[in-house]
Amino acid sequence: MDKIVFPTANGVVVTCEDKQVVSVIDLKGQKKLKSFRNKNKVIFWHFPFFRGVQYFLCGMFALLQALILTYDLCYPPVKTKDINKFYKMKLLLLMLVAVFGVVVSALALGLLPGKLGYLIVGYAGSEMLRNFVILVLKLVIFYVLMLSLRCFPSVNELFRFNRASDLLSNSSDKNENIKKSKSILKNIKLEQTPNFLNLLIFVFVLDTIVVTLCGASFGFWYNLFFHISILFLCTGVGYEIVWIVSKIPFVKYVTFFTSCLVFAKPTRTHYEMVSVAMTEMNLLQKGREFMEDESKKAFSVVYTEVKNKLASAGVTDKSDADWLIATVLGKNRMDIKLVPFVTDKQYQDILKATERRAKGESLDNIFGYTEFFGLRFDVNKKVLTPRMETEILVEQVLKAEKNYKNCTILDLGTGSGAIAVALAKNCDAKITAIDVSKVALATAEANAKKNDVKIEFLHSNLFDNLKRKRRFDIIVSNPPYIPSDEIPKLDKNVRECDPLLALDGGKDGLDFYRAIISKAPSRLNSNGQIFFEVGKGQASAVRKLLREEGFEEIKTIKDYNKIERIVCGKLK
Repeated sequence: MDKIVFPTANGVVVTCEDKQVVSVIDLKGQKKLKSFRNKNKVIFWHFPFFRGVQYFLCGMFALLQALILTYDLCYPPVKTKDINKFYKMKLLLLMLVAVFGVVVSALALGLLPGKLGYLIVGYAGSEMLRNFVILVLKLVIFYVLMLSLRCFPSVNELFRFNRASDLLSNSSDKNENIKKSKSILKNIKLEQTPNFLNLLIFVFVLDTIVVTLCGASFGFWYNLFFHISILFLCTGVGYEIVWIVSKIPFVKYVTFFTSCLVFAKPTRTHYEMVSVAMTEMNLLQKGREFMEDESKKAFSVVYTEVKNKLASAGVTDKSDADWLIATVLGKNRMDIKLVPFVTDKQYQDILKATERRAKGESLDNIFGYTEFFGLRFDVNKKVLTPRMETEILVEQVLKAEKNYKNCTILDLGTGSGAIAVALAKNCDAKITAIDVSKVALATAEANAKKNDVKIEFLHSNLFDNLKRKRRFDIIVSNPPYIPSDEIPKLDKNVRECDPLLALDGGKDGLDFYRAIISKAPSRLNSNGQIFFEVGKGQASAVRKLLREEGFEEIKTIKDYNKIERIVCGKLK
């Protein structure tokens, strides 16, 4: 079964098979999260028509369960001596509300429209016309009752959480808050079944239309059987209608006449709570342990908070939150999402670092080092801070290195030495690293020593200081590729903290690619390969340059954001 979000007045509950995640805002405005294995597994199969009935019944149970779960998590625990009294009062109150609701519904939607219908059309009038008038009256009264519920803040909050969960599953939405929340939910796909509250209202309206227009009256037990049968039929058919139209652009607005009753405009907080719950469920499916102690600060809550604070401050690098949290926790960036919670001290340290990063201070200035390919590197304003995308470049070179015996690799423009050190740590190749900056070389050499690897470092402007006959099996480079005119438009952190020498790629950003590719054939062994990291939109131009210099088997690899990031080719 896929993930399904059930909204409540305080947050949301996400259920998936036997796992449940509760994400709420308590009375003090604090975000809380709890995850656990649910013994009462929500069963839901995908057979047309039958699935609608199953989804309806399971959904009713899950929605009631969600209301109880979020209520218990939001409100302070009751003292032991008062617990029986407390629950008796709560049960009595719920029963009174339920009885009152049934009585009002019976009078407002049953007795009143019938009496008015006969009064308007008369007993001698057309039965079809009278049934139609009764139907119109029922729908009008129902809509008035539903809209009047918005006067209650808790109901309005329920509708806001419901709308937030629905919008987050709509990839075409343009709302800025949704875009920010979607960046948190990278690679997370929300449940594609219909929105439950909308389905509930849609089925009720459909059932009302069918039952009223039929106007059947065969006695109490026959009527009861008839109404139950029609309800199940409308549930199955209604599910298929809502499910089908939700997949078709423009046609999906067919259900607007019911969805408008259970949707209210959400705020950013509502999006965040849905994002937190979905992030936690996604991590649980990857083997994360359950977060059953809601008093602790859940990682998913902290992660979402950091993401949103950085996004609000205009920090565009999506990996910054990962690096920031990983550095504070002292863990590998790939492992942090398996951490169930953070301590109060860790949380405060994360918030302090987040505030500094939000003000434009770079991560390397905040910490003095960064993590790359599972290794720690010292960085400064004289070298480019290694990016997450560059790890893909290292991965591709490591795959290629296995095809060579006694492989030799040249890293052009090594900077902090991140690529060269990561390669040396993970393969037996002989590696040479070159940079035109002596300060950068000093940083790279220090990083190599710190990570206990042997690398040959040379001060050179590309190939200039290499011996004329020296050749390599692989050349790898992450050269400057930002067009000169675009540098003033870069993020403040990049513009002010990274060296201009490591950014400026000339008028079109391709100056270094031309210089390297033009001389690369004379520096590669037979069947030698070259690997580049490229900027957004530059892959096709670099491929063309490689073809013109005789390279073949040219390939492009996309990064985590589906941008063409790595270009490689083999010399004929």
